Amino acid sequence: ATDFIPADPAMLPNPPKLVRQASAIEKELLKNESGALALATDNKTSHSVFQYDMQLKDCVFVGHTNTDLDSVAAAIGAAYLFKGTAARASEINTETEWVLKRWRFDVPPMFKDIPDYKSRDVCLVDFNQRSQLTEGIDEKKIKGIIDHHALRDGAVATDYPIYIDVRPWGSVATILSHTYFRNRVHMPRNYAGLLLSAILSDTLNLNSPTCTETDKLMVAALSKIAEVKDVDGLAQQQFRAKSKEFFRSTIPEILRGDLKRFKIRDIMLAFGVCETSDTPTVLLKQQEILDEMLAMKAEEKDSYVFFAVIDVVNLKSTLLVCGLPEQELAEKAFGVKMDSKTSTMDLGKRVSRKKNHGTPSRRPSQSRWV
Repeated sequence: ATDFIPADPAMLPNPPKLVRQASAIEKELLKNESGALALATDNKTSHSVFQYDMQLKDCVFVGHTNTDLDSVAAAIGAAYLFKGTAARASEINTETEWVLKRWRFDVPPMFKDIPDYKSRDVCLVDFNQRSQLTEGIDEKKIKGIIDHHALRDGAVATDYPIYIDVRPWGSVATILSHTYFRNRVHMPRNYAGLLLSAILSDTLNLNSPTCTETDKLMVAALSKIAEVKDVDGLAQQQFRAKSKEFFRSTIPEILRGDLKRFKIRDIMLAFGVCETSDTPTVLLKQQEILDEMLAMKAEEKDSYVFFAVIDVVNLKSTLLVCGLPEQELAEKAFGVKMDSKTSTMDLGKRVSRKKNHGTPSRRPSQSRWV
């Protein structure tokens, strides 16, 4: 039989239209399109910072020990905004190294390597806890705190009022971006890129439970200024870079690399995390990490030590439990039973130490359950 070929092209059936589904982050960018466009357009003009903000002028801006991308980006962004000096509190990780190279920034000097650090005023960024101060900071020289963490026992205390900007957003880079826009200060393209990368890092590509609508708006605006068309692709590159940290670190460095201590009355709770795109590889070192947790607990006299492996791709979390006190506290806090064979606990979608890990584990302690 001869195939029927219509002489009139109009008789040909219409081919189906193939439409690619927008990713979650593309939908968020589209939703914030108008607001982001307005902010990015206004960025082309420059105005002086509000006078009350200029009390931070000439400060050294420095983040917490166990330095991460948000703390370094915040120090650099704040130093440009307030005409000060950026510094770091410790060595940088592989993600921070990759991002600084991507946006063409030098690594800020260590705080104590600044020649006149003893006489300089200081503004803390991305933390407020005394236990996270780097060596050399004179608390009498602290003039400001820019942060997005809760104020609790162990926070820095001063004898006089200081500049404080603490907001419940997903990243301190979000706060600084908002301050640029609010004060209509021109933001160079590479600074916008650096702050964009920091927000993506701290909010797990806008997927963390700590992420807010303000974070999403800032990402939309910053991506326009930085001329980043594939925000999701940038985030994935950062996550891959961060995963490399595991392969160049010793077990003590892995445990302490992103560890924070929280003082609750007479209790010291240490909580470390490892964000990775390759959880199985990290868990191959599980027993060595557990042994190091016990050693650190004895050495530092911590009441409890926890370590969570966070899968940044699948947004899941695995908690390593090093002893009976930790098991009892974790099961009470999270309502999940520990796997006795592996000494691990599946925390499911709890991927935020600030909102999902630290807060539940502190509640039993604060109620004197322990």
